[in-house]
Amino acid sequence: MKKILALLLVFNTIFLSGCWDEREINDLGLVMAVGIDKKKGSPLYTVTAQIAKPSSASGQGGKSGGGDQPVWLGSADGKTIFEAIRNLAKFSSRRVMWAHNNIIVIGESLAEQDITPVVDFFTQNPELRMKTWVAISHGDAKPYITAKTGLENIPGISIAELFRYHELPSESVATDMLRLFRDYKSESQQPLVSALNLKTENTPNGPNQVELEGAAVLKRNKLVGWLSPEETKGIAWVRNEMKNGIIVVTGVGKEEQNISVEIRDAKSKITAQVSGDMPSINIKVEAKGDISEFDSATTLSIEELKSQVEKEACHVIERQIKQGLDKVQKQYKSDVLGFGRAVHISDKEDWYKTIQDKWEEIYPQVPVSINVALDIRTSSLYQEPINIEKKKRKE
Repeated sequence: MKKILALLLVFNTIFLSGCWDEREINDLGLVMAVGIDKKKGSPLYTVTAQIAKPSSASGQGGKSGGGDQPVWLGSADGKTIFEAIRNLAKFSSRRVMWAHNNIIVIGESLAEQDITPVVDFFTQNPELRMKTWVAISHGDAKPYITAKTGLENIPGISIAELFRYHELPSESVATDMLRLFRDYKSESQQPLVSALNLKTENTPNGPNQVELEGAAVLKRNKLVGWLSPEETKGIAWVRNEMKNGIIVVTGVGKEEQNISVEIRDAKSKITAQVSGDMPSINIKVEAKGDISEFDSATTLSIEELKSQVEKEACHVIERQIKQGLDKVQKQYKSDVLGFGRAVHISDKEDWYKTIQDKWEEIYPQVPVSINVALDIRTSSLYQEPINIEKKKRKE
C-alpha cells in the first residue's frame, strides 16, 4: 500500500503541477490593433502594434479623459510577418499576446502586391481570432495604428467600434478575417474588404480621425480599386447587408420636398439563368421603411405621398445598385457579388462544362436586371413637420 501511495504522489507531482505553457497576465502585452505594411520593391514587412499599457488594461473600454495615450506603440521590420512580430521583442518589455487584438489593418501598397501572407499568417496562428476585423487603409497602415482617434480610452477599440455601428450610415462594409478567408478561398466570389480613411484636417477633434468609409475591391489576392460610399451602398443592397440605412428622396410634390426614408428591413436575392454560353443575372430587392423627416406640408393625399415616395426611393436604390455594379463588374471586373456562385447553383452542368473556365471573360458582359420594391409604412405618413403643427395651433 505504501508503494502505491508513493507512486500516486510521484504521478501527481509530474502531471498535476500546472500548465507547462502558462503565461501570467502581468508578463503579457495585449495587442489592441496591428498594421501590416510592405513598400513596393522592398523585401521587408513592417508590423506596427498598438499594445495596452499595464495601467490602462483594466479600463480599456472606458472613455478618454485626457492625459497620456494609454497604449504603447511598437514597430519592427522582418523578411516575413512572423519575423517582424518577433522583432518587436527587441524593445517590448512584455511578451506580445494577440488573442485580444481588435483589428488588422493592411496597408494599400501591400494589398496591391499580395494579401496572401497576411491571410496565411493570421488564419494559421491559433492565438488569433477569426472574428477579428480586417480593413485596407488608404496609404500606409502605420498612421492608422498610431493615430489618437475615437471616444474610447484605447484607439484600437475605437476603430473596432466603427464596425459595430457601420450599418447606421450603410456607407461601408464590415469584414472579419473569417469572411475574408472564405471569399479568398472561393472559386466563385472575390473579396470585398472594409476600407479606412484618415482625415488629417478640418475635423472637430483635430488631426488623424480614422473613418470607416467605402470599400476595397480585391481580385484574387490583390487590391484592384476602391468603392465610394454611394457605390458601397449599392453593393450593400445586393449583398443583403442594408439593414438600417437612410434614403433621401428629393423633389416630392409641388413643394419639391426633401424626404428622409429610414430603411427598417431589406432583403435581396440573386438568381441566374443560363442560355447557351451566356448566363444572365436578376437582382431582386424588397425593403420596408418609414418616413423619418420631411421639411414642409404637402398638398398630396396620404396615398399619393406614399406612392410617390416609394417610386422615387426605388429609383434611388436602383441608381445606387447600378453605380456599384458598374464599378465592380465593368471597371474592376471583380465578382464580389457572387454572380458566379448564382450561375453554379442555377446550372451546375453548364457551369462546369462551358462557363467556369471562361468566367473571367464572361463576367464583365453578363446582363443584369434589377427589380426594387419598397413599402413605406402608412403610420409614418401621418406625421407633420413641427412648423406646420405650430402654425395650426396659432390658427
